[in-house]
Amino acid sequence: MVCLGLAASCVGCASSAEADPSEVAGNVEIFSWWTSGGELDALESVLALHQAHYPRATVTNATVEPADQAREVLRRRINQGLPPDTFQANTGADLLNNWVRTNGKDYAESKVESLEDIALEAGWIDAFDPDVLAAASFKGKLWALPVNVHRINSLVIRKDLFEDFGLAVPRTIPELYALCERIENDAAIQQEAPDAEGIACLGLGNRWNWPLSQMTFEMILPGLMGAGAYEQFWTGRMSGDIEDVVAAMEVALHLYCGGTDTSDCQATSYFNSDVDDIDWDAGVLKVAEKRAMMAAMGDWAKGLLESHGQVPGVDFDIVPFPGSEEAFVFTSDTFPLPKGALNREGALALLHTFASAEAQVAFNQLKGSIPSRRIDELDMGDFDPVALATLSDFRKGRKVLALSGLLASNVMPTLAAELTASMQYGSIEIVRNYVAANYDSITPR
Repeated sequence: MVCLGLAASCVGCASSAEADPSEVAGNVEIFSWWTSGGELDALESVLALHQAHYPRATVTNATVEPADQAREVLRRRINQGLPPDTFQANTGADLLNNWVRTNGKDYAESKVESLEDIALEAGWIDAFDPDVLAAASFKGKLWALPVNVHRINSLVIRKDLFEDFGLAVPRTIPELYALCERIENDAAIQQEAPDAEGIACLGLGNRWNWPLSQMTFEMILPGLMGAGAYEQFWTGRMSGDIEDVVAAMEVALHLYCGGTDTSDCQATSYFNSDVDDIDWDAGVLKVAEKRAMMAAMGDWAKGLLESHGQVPGVDFDIVPFPGSEEAFVFTSDTFPLPKGALNREGALALLHTFASAEAQVAFNQLKGSIPSRRIDELDMGDFDPVALATLSDFRKGRKVLALSGLLASNVMPTLAAELTASMQYGSIEIVRNYVAANYDSITPR
């Protein structure tokens, strides 16, 4: 459990839907899986604004990591009648399946309140991006406040080293393969590393399995089959052994094993040698440490790198994962109002702070994401070129939900574990057979 210190700032004018600041008091418990530097910095920036507006309120961030374990702890608490005052949920299926349509058909047994009337009164419906609101809605009602937009299919690159060695950003999978070969075999590039281990082509921390799954099924796959087909596949409208899905697994194996020789993948991998032993943030930080030239990770990597002194557009850049430029695979962190929360009014006041233009700017500048509010009413002048490029892609790209927004949350850990086991075995057969045999139960009907 992390209690965050709060500094004074101004949140701006309150809407008619907000409570009187003098009436909001007591502690609000947030439940989240935000534990890394950029995540905590972003949250603290919002809480600083919140306390300035509600001086009698405090906020505690109760954290469990990784997200899969956090969901299990949260489910136990809510089933025991001990919900936090608000909690983090990814938009789409993670929010709606777990906490809204808990009976599998409607919201009669929802564990959270509808925010529709609150959103209408506060003006959120007009102020927020309609695609983002739609992902957090069910049966015409909004069920949680989306606080940001993250792009999943992102590639972090060590920009200064790319420029020093005249490396081109890979736009296709074959270009990525060729670049990895160049990085692995160029003595001058390898001398940039801080020790004899050298610089890996790709930094990845797969201790909890989801980062490799994210790269395979949410970056490589939409690049191969297109955003529309990606969405169709994960919503059960295809078969589990189609060519593009098998090809995505083969690309992941090629990267994991460092080519077509799968006899000793740990020794030849394009990833860092400790890929299966470290967490996601340590994998991304390989780029900052000059231990990896790139990292396949959602753009929350930006906030993490900035919290470690890296400058976007100077030390690093974030670009679409090779081949997936036309797709914008996205998620949003959302916060609902649980039924039976001890401090409902305090939680509602915190949601109003999160929704404010000031908080949207402050939070997303540090989190590495872009605001969920419509950009035309925000001051984007202080956002860096990397964030502005993501915003441009969001406006013009084909937006599709991440797997957390499409699949049941209990499906994803098993899918990720089967993929990791398959890669470690040096073959796609384990995960290929799993997806083919279980496609009907994995995907929603």
